[in-house]
Amino acid sequence: MRTRHLAWVAGLFMALCLPGLSYAQRISCESRGYQRNYCPTGIQVTRAWLINQRSSAPCIQGRTWGYDGGGIWVSSGCAGEFGVEGGRPVGNTIVCESRNYNRNYCNVGRVSQAWVVEQRSQAPCVQGRSWGYDRNGIWVSAGCGARFAYQGGGGPPQSSVRCESRNYDRNFCQVDAQITRAWLVQQESGAACIEGQTWGARGNGIWVSQGCAGVFAFNRR
Repeated sequence: MRTRHLAWVAGLFMALCLPGLSYAQRISCESRGYQRNYCPTGIQVTRAWLINQRSSAPCIQGRTWGYDGGGIWVSSGCAGEFGVEGGRPVGNTIVCESRNYNRNYCNVGRVSQAWVVEQRSQAPCVQGRSWGYDRNGIWVSAGCGARFAYQGGGGPPQSSVRCESRNYDRNFCQVDAQITRAWLVQQESGAACIEGQTWGARGNGIWVSQGCAGVFAFNRR
């Protein structure tokens, strides 16, 4: 126990003293019912370690616990206290959800890096498998739903409009300007909103079809 405590103190000291590693914290995370659980930290995690195992089931890094850029995951009954260090407290965030296990794309504009802050779904959010990002936004699939933090976004949208395809019919939602770029901010339907297939921008409005409903942001001319 003393060794673990000293490891925590040493990790905290390094996080506070090394350049660029300004944040350190202690977090509890538990796998209940032997299910996978994700515990967000609210910072960009660069290193994590086990301080105190609280479960009879073993906590083995890489097998029953690990970490990503946003927090700690545990599985197979592992429960414990973990030390984490990193930087960049959460700034820009967006909720992106894969409804009915369909792929969804959440456009935020000019993303240079993204990470999970809070997983909201039972289905795991695994970077490169059920979520990822490109230069324009964040994608999710396979039931992943989470709040993501990102760097390099283009700031708040200039305008937004809600548009809904009722009874799976095509609908056009007119706005008071010519649209130069549009993106999905929040999907509100069970049916997938896929740009170019079930929604798009044309002239002075947004069109939706096949049950897509959501809030769309756009830049105006």
